[in-house]
Amino acid sequence: MTLSCDDTESFHDSKQVQAPKLYRRLRLINQAKPINTLPPEILCQIFEAARHSTCDFRPWDLLDQRKLLPITVSQVSRYWREVALNSPLLWSYIDISPPWSFNTICLALSRAQTCPLTINLTIPSIAFGNLLAPSVINASANILCDLIAPCIPRCRKLVIKGDFCQLEPLFIAIIQTIHSSPAPLLKQLVIHPTSVGHLISKNQLCTFIQGIPVLSHLRVTSAMVPTLPSLNTLTALHLTAADRRSITLAEFSALSISSPYLDTLAIYDNAICGPWPPEATIDFPSLRSLRIYGSFMSVSDLLRVVQAPLLEDLVIAPFAMNDLAEYREHISHSPPKFTGLKSITLSPVSTSGFAQLEEAAECFPTVELVMIPNIHPDSFRDVFTGDNTNVVWPNLKVLALRNVDCKNVEKLLAVVEFIEAAGRPLETLYLDHHSIQRVSSMLPLLRRSMNVVEFDVWATLLDEDLLRDVAYFVGNDFDFIS
Repeated sequence: MTLSCDDTESFHDSKQVQAPKLYRRLRLINQAKPINTLPPEILCQIFEAARHSTCDFRPWDLLDQRKLLPITVSQVSRYWREVALNSPLLWSYIDISPPWSFNTICLALSRAQTCPLTINLTIPSIAFGNLLAPSVINASANILCDLIAPCIPRCRKLVIKGDFCQLEPLFIAIIQTIHSSPAPLLKQLVIHPTSVGHLISKNQLCTFIQGIPVLSHLRVTSAMVPTLPSLNTLTALHLTAADRRSITLAEFSALSISSPYLDTLAIYDNAICGPWPPEATIDFPSLRSLRIYGSFMSVSDLLRVVQAPLLEDLVIAPFAMNDLAEYREHISHSPPKFTGLKSITLSPVSTSGFAQLEEAAECFPTVELVMIPNIHPDSFRDVFTGDNTNVVWPNLKVLALRNVDCKNVEKLLAVVEFIEAAGRPLETLYLDHHSIQRVSSMLPLLRRSMNVVEFDVWATLLDEDLLRDVAYFVGNDFDFIS
């Protein structure tokens, strides 16, 4: 059937008349949905939670799907758009990672209004493609820096990380931008570039020469340490090796002097190198948590040198054979150290490493909480029951474990019964969610002796760790080396 011209015009006229009615009807249906009946304050908090859960994730193969979450939610409905546009904090995460869009950056800066900002520059660890051609990125580096330079004083968190091997002009431009910029609001600073060690010495680069008066958390590579200003407000320092450079003991000592209020110190791989003179001491008067991650080869030397009278928490992950051998020898003819230590996390990666738990108990006898993120059932049972009646860690009150299943829960029960028979029963056992599910049938037996709580201490530790992406390789499932 063929419509005449008059019929066609009549059809279009009817559609135009019906469209507003249909739009109003759809709008009413949309407004009646439960998610759109939430108060704007609650909906805004949901948006914020979604943004926080995705801001550290950059899916390069998905072309910034998650980076633009505020724009995404503002295009769902009129109500969502109104809430998003009236929530400056939602726009305060500014991602300037390539391939950047200057229009998007300007849009986010304008909608963030006067909110403190988080600025993130992350170079992907993938092969450069057309959108990420180094020549294109370097050519527009100065334009980018001119755009963000006025915003640095508003930063509460600044992240610069990734491999700058082919992006030296970009790295130099960014460092020169923050060189003399004031940073009155900056609380968290991450400068974790690689392939730039030669640039720092060659160009005599420095960062924030005016100081960072409220900085509390710092993650930095060893190559960047010489560029830093005074850190007299710092409470958490994460120091990692990069570009085959480690800081010297003298530089480490200078860091301790400039950070008198340091509460948490995390060291990754061989971030500090020797020699370690027998008489050397480095004071951390406020230090309460010391975390040693990765392939750090001088655990005993570090523990011998560090003076931290307030230390309460120690993490060694992975924990390998001979990590504490020299330290154990040292304390055998020296006054006790770390007498206030209450919590220790050890992640053995071999059965021989598990055997060293007894050595750790001798070195740190005051511990009340022991966290073992990866359990080898036979070694675990042998260490905690042993051939004698002595209890490993005589003050032990809390045991935190992960990856427990039906195959090794019997070994756990044997340990619990042994400690209870020795007259020093455990008070609390922390198990992660998966362990709770796997041993659900045995929970009544365990709960006869102590409180069993679903809580993943290891995951919480990593959540607090600015290098959690690097530290995650410890504590996951793997086959033990005999």
